[in-house]
Amino acid sequence: AKCCAGGTADDAKKLDAAIEKNDIKSVIRLLSSTQPIAEFEGPKFHRWAEDPKTVGTLAATHLAIVTSHADGFPLNATKVQDDIRKAGAIPPLVNFLKSKEKDRQQCAIVALAELTRDSAENSKAAGSAGGIGALMKHKDSPIREARDEIANIVRNIFMEDDDYRDQFVEKGGVSFFIKQFNEAAGDSEPEAQLDAILNLTDLLKDGAGEIKKDIVDQFMKAGVDVKLQGMEDTDDNELKEAIEDLRDMLWHRIFVP
Repeated sequence: AKCCAGGTADDAKKLDAAIEKNDIKSVIRLLSSTQPIAEFEGPKFHRWAEDPKTVGTLAATHLAIVTSHADGFPLNATKVQDDIRKAGAIPPLVNFLKSKEKDRQQCAIVALAELTRDSAENSKAAGSAGGIGALMKHKDSPIREARDEIANIVRNIFMEDDDYRDQFVEKGGVSFFIKQFNEAAGDSEPEAQLDAILNLTDLLKDGAGEIKKDIVDQFMKAGVDVKLQGMEDTDDNELKEAIEDLRDMLWHRIFVP
């Protein structure tokens, strides 16, 4: 099926042809296109992101879909992620975050979430393209799912380099993660709670494995430990273990000079 059905411009036709041939490089070259496309009929492309309104945003959406569909096959997923990075997709996707167009911003978040998941090289590429600063401009998005994805992407990035961790903290990352955790703590969805707790845990340790006492102090002052204590009755073993690990880290750092 043609993804650009209804498009009449050359860019729309080029994207159709690139998708049919699985020509990733040509898809990426079209990320810069602002050629409008016809409004889609039927179900939305994504559960919370706006549908693409231009060829460029549709190209970004295609990259996210390709990566997502490969996710069930780890070796294939890694190759797809690597191929997309090597073809130069990550810097323009980071630039999408600086756009005034909502569909461009949101499709970039979706694509970067897929591309940086379990990929150190793609996370480094996003970091060196200015991903931390660009993503943190959207930390107050009114869409919770967008904020959750942003949290996961910045975590993927700062786990690769302490300089990115420092950038994240300087741009309000501690309070952003605490807010995300507070939202998840009142949620009945264990997956959201687990992501939020793992993000806090990963922020606490630097690349050398040292626990950052200044961040521990901010967590304690914000009542993170009290909320964790109230979540310990969960039946989810993975979540329970993550809660215990984070509480151990908080209290160990308090009592160890």
